[in-house]
Amino acid sequence: MRGLCWLGMLLALTACIEGSDLQPYVAEVKARPATPPEPLPEMNEYVPEAYRPGAERSPFAEPRPESLASPASVSVACAQPEIRASRSALEQYSLDNLSLRGTLGDGRGLWALVLTQDGVAHRVGMGQRMGLYHGEVIGITDSDLLLKEYIPDEKGCWEPRKTRLTLSRTQ
Repeated sequence: MRGLCWLGMLLALTACIEGSDLQPYVAEVKARPATPPEPLPEMNEYVPEAYRPGAERSPFAEPRPESLASPASVSVACAQPEIRASRSALEQYSLDNLSLRGTLGDGRGLWALVLTQDGVAHRVGMGQRMGLYHGEVIGITDSDLLLKEYIPDEKGCWEPRKTRLTLSRTQ
């Protein structure tokens, strides 16, 4: 067995010494003409624009969100939600992040158990608010929670729509 190891090492050393294929290949690669790099793309000339402080927003001030329309300019025929100064805990979440996990009931009525994405369960009754679009609970059944939401349009009005949360049995 030792004899085979010595023979293998001897052949490996001989191959390295007699490996004359490498030297001509390296010489051939070095002799090839270098390919020029691709030209840089043409750039448009930069033209600075003067800042006019009276006509434009200050670059150091926090931008204000655009408002849809002032309440005085909204027509009377538009649907408007009741906008309250304080919002409930469930009005901080979009409906995608809330799931109906069950209902509770007694002689006074039904309540829904709504789970937030944070894992906190809330008891919700009729008339309570939830969701980002001024959703108000208008119906609770054994397997559903019905909300009336107001979705803003571009004209300063709000479109009412009904949304249903269905009982979720997944973990």
